[in-house]
Amino acid sequence: MIEKLLAKLKHKKADVRVEAIEDLMELEDQCAVEPIIECLKDPDANVKYQAIIALGEFKDKKGVKPLIARLKDKDPDIREASAEVLGDLGDRSAVDPLITLLQDEEAPVRVQAVEALSKLGDARAKAPLRELLDDEDPLIQETVSEALKNNYW
Repeated sequence: MIEKLLAKLKHKKADVRVEAIEDLMELEDQCAVEPIIECLKDPDANVKYQAIIALGEFKDKKGVKPLIARLKDKDPDIREASAEVLGDLGDRSAVDPLITLLQDEEAPVRVQAVEALSKLGDARAKAPLRELLDDEDPLIQETVSEALKNNYW
């Protein structure tokens, strides 16, 4: 069964690849992690997004470095989802790339970077987060304030 699903990750139709990732996620078989990581390079945003969600479900640290690379994706939804999963994975190697993401042009991406940094709780984020207290977006101001309070910064 798993071999058929892994083969579907190479299917020409994106919706088939998305469905294969969803099915692999349900099986919870760790041998799917590496092939799912490869899906982060897929040209289709929906496939990449589902791969990010799956890596968050698998909670495998092998996904950290490839997810960090997706923080530079042209699609803001991909950057946002990657930041969320990196925060959930709890690997502090993501702190500096997430700090860089605080300058993203898209407010939802910045909000997610703040939330991820808050989850990681690394003091390196304190000063960059404080700078966002004056952001033009009130949601970012509120999220930063909560992050600073939750981490006693």
